[in-house]
This record gives sequence, structure tokens and C-alpha cells, in this order.
Amino acid sequence: MEKTELGHTGEFISCMALGTMYFGSKTDEKTSFRLLDKYVEYGGSFLDSANKYASWVPGFRGGESEKLIGKWIKQKGTGQRMFISSKVGFPYGNIPRSLKKEIIISECERSLKRLEVETIDLYFAHGHDPETPVEETMEAFYKLRKDGKIRFSGASNFYAWHLSEANAAAGLQGWDGFVCVQQRHTCLEPLLRADFGTQLLLTPEIQDFCVKKNLGIMAYSPLLGGVYAKDNQPVPIQYQSTVNEFRMKVLRDMAHELNVSPNAIVLAWMMQSSARVIPVVAASSVEQLEENLQTLQVRLSKQQMEKLDGDPAKPHTY
Repeated sequence: MEKTELGHTGEFISCMALGTMYFGSKTDEKTSFRLLDKYVEYGGSFLDSANKYASWVPGFRGGESEKLIGKWIKQKGTGQRMFISSKVGFPYGNIPRSLKKEIIISECERSLKRLEVETIDLYFAHGHDPETPVEETMEAFYKLRKDGKIRFSGASNFYAWHLSEANAAAGLQGWDGFVCVQQRHTCLEPLLRADFGTQLLLTPEIQDFCVKKNLGIMAYSPLLGGVYAKDNQPVPIQYQSTVNEFRMKVLRDMAHELNVSPNAIVLAWMMQSSARVIPVVAASSVEQLEENLQTLQVRLSKQQMEKLDGDPAKPHTY
């Protein structure tokens, strides 16, 4: 697996992250361990988690994903250096949705204990908090980095102006700002004003902002729960359009031509884009993960990339 630079940090990380949202809950320990082992076998070393994973699953309280990662790392020893990201800010249990300083710091301590590590490599603000002064939030991340509890901080589910405001506030104090964003993103174009609840999209605006400021870009839900690879599964209503029907046909035809899964084409399109997006890929079985990892063998030409970006309704330029 190739490495790519995390924004302007000089840190090189796996070009594809393994999403661990349901590890230790919907995905049992044995299967989770097999998925982690398989990902490492392919050269991967970037694990993405969060403090609340997976508190919404009946019978679980949150923290299960981090605990499982910690147990796996402990069993494997120090033979494989993993780059671990986690998140804070969304509610679970008795923890409110908040980016207050005391919550960021205390939740980081809890995550460190569950992960059984001394430092979290990349710690995300999981969602923008309009109730907390941005200076307070950025001070918390600065303190965690200064104390060696985290190496870098990132923002997830932020608008471009949220990100700009946060990094400007940090810059005024001489603190390190967010080096990376993680947003919902896939090959299909969402409808205008499509509602995804607390999940915010990687819009062209925020992508351009990140490219200009040399910030890393990560994408969650890149495969839309398997829509691309399943002919009988309808596209989510937020993506139902003539443009996406056209794009889906192009994508599946290309997958057939290259003899790989459509999922592999989507991930290759993302990783080989000019913005160098890092997809967070999840799987519930080793077979699913191996299907997605086919993308590591796919090299799309300029013409193929242009086809996947195609829009039959694109207006003329003047």
C-alpha cells in the first residue's frame, strides 16, 4: 500500500484508512481481528475510530471500537507501527455533544486508556460546536499536543468557514491548527440541499479550500454501504438523479473492462484525484475487504478519470 502525505505535516500515512466503526460491536472480536490482520497484510497502517463507536447499536455503550483496537495492538506487540485516529465531540452515554476544553481533554484521556497507547496520532473534532468559543476548542487541542497526548488534530463535519475560523483563531495564538478534514464523500453527486443529518459533505468549496491550504482530506462512507457493487440495491434517495445514473453506468462498465469490483474503481478515483483523498474503508468480512483492496492494483488513465467525472448536463463555458 502506498503512502501519502498528511497535508503539510511531513507525515506519510497509508493512502487508505481502515474504518473500525463497528469493531467490537456489530463486528465481533474474531472477525475484527481478521480484518485488522488482513489490512496489515496488504501494507496498511492507518486505523480510524471514535470515542462514540458504536453507542447507537443496541447493547453497546460506546468505546467498543477503541477497546478492540487496543486489545489487538497489545496482542500483536510493537512489530507493526499503526497510525491511529479517533474523535471527540458527538454525544454518547452521559457525554453531551460539545467541544468544550474540559470535554476534549477528558475524552482524550479515556480514549488513550481504551486504545492502550500513550499518544493518538490524529485527533478529530467530530462535528462543529456553535455553543463553544472556537478559541477554547483550539486551546484544548493545542494543550493535548503540547502534553504529548496527540500528534495532530483534524476536523470532521465542518463547513469551510468553520475550518477557516478555527485555524485562524489557532494561528493568532501561535498554535497548530487542524491539519486534516474528514467528510462524507463518494463518486456520486448528492442532490442540492440533500439532508444527511449531522454528516457534512466534502463540497467542491471545502475541497478547494483544503487544496489551497495544503490540508489533508479524508472521506467516510465512500462506498455508500455497498451500492456500487450490488445491482439490486437502490441508490440512496439523496443521490437519485439522471447525472448519477449516467455516472453509475460509466463506473460499472469500467469495472467490467478492468475486471475489478466497482468499489475498487470508486476508491481508485478518489485516491488518484488531484486532491489525493484518503478513503476510510469499512468491511464486515475479509472477503469484502479483499474486494475493496483490489483498488491497490488499479491505475486509472486521465481519460478514465475524466469519464468518471463526466456530467451529461454540464453547461457550456463562455
